[in-house]
Amino acid sequence: MENQATATLPASNPAKPRNFIQRVMENPVIRKELRGRMRGRQAFVLLTLYLMLISVVIGIVYAGLSSSQPYSGANLQIRQAAGKATFGTVVLLELLMISFIGPALTSGAITSEREHQTFDLLRTTTLPARSLVLGKLGSSMAYLLLLLFAALPIESIAFLLGGVGLVEIIISAVMMVVTAVFYCTLGMLFSSLMKRTLAATVASYATIILSFILLGLAFFLLAAMSPAISLAGSKSWLATLLSIITWALVCTNPVLAAVMSEQILISDQSLFFTSTPLFGSRSLLLPSPWIPFIVIFIGLTLLMIAVSVRRVRRADR
Repeated sequence: MENQATATLPASNPAKPRNFIQRVMENPVIRKELRGRMRGRQAFVLLTLYLMLISVVIGIVYAGLSSSQPYSGANLQIRQAAGKATFGTVVLLELLMISFIGPALTSGAITSEREHQTFDLLRTTTLPARSLVLGKLGSSMAYLLLLLFAALPIESIAFLLGGVGLVEIIISAVMMVVTAVFYCTLGMLFSSLMKRTLAATVASYATIILSFILLGLAFFLLAAMSPAISLAGSKSWLATLLSIITWALVCTNPVLAAVMSEQILISDQSLFFTSTPLFGSRSLLLPSPWIPFIVIFIGLTLLMIAVSVRRVRRADR
């Protein structure tokens, strides 16, 4: 009898969200931030200006190509060149824009709560620090993904012209998403470390601009030194070391990584590896820049999220 009574009792399993989207939407910070951002005028104004700028630049590029060489629908090479130029311009422009839009969305995520004196109220609730950071970051990422998807019709112009393959589209999409997550997390990091939104914003943009300038100058300086070092007959280990350093600089800059990956795909017909002749090195096999770029930026993103969560978990001083 006791076993029968036990068998008739219903199992008391707590209800759990059925999928990932439901688990994400259970975070109250994401719902609150998304509703607040999409109900305002700023989100739609930024989206309109974003698409207008890309459209104007693409129009200028296409007009320049049409004026420099006569367009003919039967000339496949001209069409492919125009398609690659259109697609490459859109991707590079999006990489630059999301690099500067991302920190603007997250640099005030934590500091604004401090400035409005609501941070202490959030910390007294049962909401953990990880949910607060991921909620703020997730709402900003959702809006950035909206910007990326909104530009897909403009990128589709390259399909009408030709010259762009499915592999290039997938790699560029992955690189843009990783870049967006990285720069959003960078703004979140400075927002958790600093007290004021202005200071966090300035620190985020200063880091981005200095990284672009310094990494770019270092790459072009080493590349310019390549012929001289090769003629001087430097040692093989020095040439190999300089080649690896130069390649590392390429892989840590989203614009250089995208450009070099495209050049390798065109010249070497290789998606994963290439050999570089820099500094006279002998057939040095290196991964295509988009692979180390994704690995490095994902690792740095996870590190910055961990630091942000740890900082938010600490008592506000």
